[in-house]
Amino acid sequence: MCRRLLGERFEVPYDHLIVAAGMRQSYFGHDEFAVWAPGMKTISDALTIRRRVFGAFEIAETADDPAEQRRWLTFALVGAGPTGVELAGQIRELATKTLRSEYRKFQPEDARVVLLDSGSDPLAQFGDELSRRAASELRKLGVELRMGSIATQVDGNGVAVRDKDGHETRYEAGTVLWTAGVEAPPIAEALANATGAERDRHGQICVQDDLTIKGHPEISVIGDMMSLRKLPGVAEVAMQSGLYSGHRVKRRLKGQASAKPFKYHDLGSAAYISRGHAVVSAGPIKLSSFPGWLVWLFIHIAFLSGYRNRVGAILTWCLAFTRDLRRERFFTTRATGRLRDLYQPASGAPGEFRAPAADAAAGTHRPPAPRPAPAKPTARRPGT
Repeated sequence: MCRRLLGERFEVPYDHLIVAAGMRQSYFGHDEFAVWAPGMKTISDALTIRRRVFGAFEIAETADDPAEQRRWLTFALVGAGPTGVELAGQIRELATKTLRSEYRKFQPEDARVVLLDSGSDPLAQFGDELSRRAASELRKLGVELRMGSIATQVDGNGVAVRDKDGHETRYEAGTVLWTAGVEAPPIAEALANATGAERDRHGQICVQDDLTIKGHPEISVIGDMMSLRKLPGVAEVAMQSGLYSGHRVKRRLKGQASAKPFKYHDLGSAAYISRGHAVVSAGPIKLSSFPGWLVWLFIHIAFLSGYRNRVGAILTWCLAFTRDLRRERFFTTRATGRLRDLYQPASGAPGEFRAPAADAAAGTHRPPAPRPAPAKPTARRPGT
């Protein structure tokens, strides 16, 4: 059963179903934190983070109270995995390079970035050596590491954390970003209820070696939403499992024998810290600093689709890295991340369009009434 953007429901028959719904942000039972601490799982999340980061600098410029200015120049990130580390490094790099000479009332370099995590080290999944190197690079960049800290409260003025000894500490921060934890989306529960599939503690669907649900060879679950041999939730797993499932269905349609069990080939992991600094782990190869950064660049360019995208990325990065230019600096003060779907259906008949309630509350305009078609222009001779 599917639903159109305008609300109507319809059925789609299938012979083979491949479910690749991914994961969503997890707040570990505190979904109320999402109002003040957006994650980074969707395009709307990314736009919201951009708005909050750039907006914080703008608000700090107009603040007369030094305490208020310090609060807006404090950025707290909960979660020291690859997302948290990369985002913390980007904010510090933004403050020390891109925006360093664009404000009068304060120095952007004074922006405080606090990275919080319940673990003992950042990027723990990269191993002790790379984790230690990443921590050193983050400290040189000016990021404050507060490991062993569990977020207990998030509001519009900051975040409160509790350490291993039970001591509470509060960080006054105008911007709190959530980069810790994922959980399965609602479709995983619906699929499990319909098929009787087992789920792990994260809500992921447990699959067999051929990525199908037990008792349902026609249904495959791939990517982050599948649970198989504790495979990591990274893009490479999704890509390889998608390729495997596609070939498996193709073989079945041709009447050929079933494919071999899915085998994941670990190509390694990489995390960007700042310009000229990254960490890469690929089997016995452990790279950091500039060599790791070069490998990180190559990996991201290699996996882009299309020659034009690759060339465009190279040109954009050259400008960004050599001249501290960032074209993606426009933002809006509207809460883009909180708007409902553009085609939110009305409460009445399916298919009837109505402006989302969030739009109405924010004072946005409804779509204009359709205009009559213009009259057909009079024929003209060429050159007249």
